[in-house]
Amino acid sequence: MTASPRSDALLAAAFETEARRLHREFRTPGVSLALLLPGGDYYVNLGVTSLEHPLPVTEETIFQIGSTTKTLTSLVCSTLVAEGRLDLDQPVRTYLPEFRLQDEHAAEHATVRDLLTHQGGWLGDLFEDTGEGDDAVARGLDKLAESPQVVPLRGHWSYNNAGFFVAGRVIEVVTGQTFEQAVTERIFVPLGMDHSFFFTNQIMTHRFATGHNKVGEEFRAQRPWMMMRSAAPAGSSCSSTAVDMAKYAHYLMDGTVPPAPTPVDEEAPEKESAPAEPPLAAVSRESLWAERLPIGAAFNGFPGERGFIGQSWFVDEYEGTTILSHGGTTLGQTSDFWVSPDRRVAFISMTNASNGHALNRKLSEWVKREVLGLTAPELDTYEHEEAGLADFAGAYTAVGQPYKLNAESRSGALVLTIPDTAAGGSQDLNVRFIGPDRALVAGGDADGLGIEFLRSGDGTVDFMRFGGRLYPRDQATDAPQDTEVEGTTSAATPELASQP
Repeated sequence: MTASPRSDALLAAAFETEARRLHREFRTPGVSLALLLPGGDYYVNLGVTSLEHPLPVTEETIFQIGSTTKTLTSLVCSTLVAEGRLDLDQPVRTYLPEFRLQDEHAAEHATVRDLLTHQGGWLGDLFEDTGEGDDAVARGLDKLAESPQVVPLRGHWSYNNAGFFVAGRVIEVVTGQTFEQAVTERIFVPLGMDHSFFFTNQIMTHRFATGHNKVGEEFRAQRPWMMMRSAAPAGSSCSSTAVDMAKYAHYLMDGTVPPAPTPVDEEAPEKESAPAEPPLAAVSRESLWAERLPIGAAFNGFPGERGFIGQSWFVDEYEGTTILSHGGTTLGQTSDFWVSPDRRVAFISMTNASNGHALNRKLSEWVKREVLGLTAPELDTYEHEEAGLADFAGAYTAVGQPYKLNAESRSGALVLTIPDTAAGGSQDLNVRFIGPDRALVAGGDADGLGIEFLRSGDGTVDFMRFGGRLYPRDQATDAPQDTEVEGTTSAATPELASQP
């Protein structure tokens, strides 16, 4: 590993050149970028907020951050831990006695930490609109009580939005606030993130991006603009700017919390009180990315030597470099966010297109190579015989959804057919194996996305993990199942799984 010898200014200029090239290649309507280097913060803004009502994107344009919100949910939990009001290793029922699941063992024994590390095992993609009232998250948990257990508690990990709904409700009960109030008071206000919001009536008075779905070669404005409030703790509504997310990145890298205003005694204005230290300042930041669950390498096309899940973060360790990352996808908007605390480098990308994850991934890899001096591992193709591919062929159930994913051997290679959630219908993904049971998507907008097949004790493939989610294999039939869907605004789709 060798860091780039170029100055920060030259790196920033090269970053902008590469960003412009990728913006032309993927034709995303708009993108707001930040590259944080030891010597300064650099912003690149390209395109427009909306194809129908265009305004230039700026670093103050508000985009939806999607599942990166999960790291905020986790951080609020850590502030409560620092105050002695929450213990992550206590059962959820310590704080939510009414917590129910179909699996009573899971409901009784699941801890708050299980919620933050995707180890609950129950249906993860439960998106129910329970209204816009302050009880939206609580009512969402009533729906969760009816959901199936996909794998045992702390069995195979699987990306779990619903676990964060529960964590959000824990926050509400412990603080006596709504989830949105808790995040705002405990994170946004102390960090000066004054363009970060949850509600459209706050956002609409600022410049904001409209999501777009790529349908064929055309981009169409996404309606509705925002998802349901009940899923807010997992990322349905939080929106921010590149500048605000840079403030968050600086906190993660070096603990920067701007000083709070000095309180003034109204009865004796000449007397000043010492400002209260925000809970953020007491958080052990390193605990946020301490290893909680190893997930191995090759979860993506540029893995570290070792990968694991921290407290909501996905962490890659390279030689001399640690990167904690999270991305997000909502309705026609995609984002990527990662920081390297030891190198004091961060990358932020916010796009308003359903194919924006491709731009995010390619530009992220450029930063890892050109700025951090990292080298992508050689991931040689693992050759399966035609008969061996039959082990993976068949239908895989998207639990709780009206479609399946299908894997089929074609001309000596595996092809995965998934629903095209933006355009309706389906799309084929070519699969390249890099190990006996590990693979990557080869080509297209999803190039480099990781796939893993999990076997039972007798060697039978039972699950496919795609985009972090588990899809149980239908053992009843090897025949292809219905994969096509109508165009949808649901977040429970493989497309949204493209970047956990």
